[in-house]
Amino acid sequence: MKKHSILCVVIISFLLTGCAQYWYQEGESYQQCLKDREICFSELNKRSDFVGTGDYEFEYMAQCMQEKGYRLVEEKELPMDVKRAQPDSTIHWRVKGVAGTVE
Repeated sequence: MKKHSILCVVIISFLLTGCAQYWYQEGESYQQCLKDREICFSELNKRSDFVGTGDYEFEYMAQCMQEKGYRLVEEKELPMDVKRAQPDSTIHWRVKGVAGTVE
């Protein structure tokens, strides 16, 4: 029974996480997207010690990136010719990737 419960939790986790998501702004370069994410992260770092990373950190990053003109898209929504950096799930399962045009 215990193995069955663990399997159910794993399956539900995969279903809830869905497809990878990326910060993307049409026409913006990949390098600029990386730079903008780093700026947002730097600002967040002034406000959080990241102990028990939770909603605040992810909401802050979302608000910052949206204010810079980015939107979250699933990989299937990205144009074929953009460069992508996969989300780093080793940091946290809610981390988003970045995508932008190649210069």
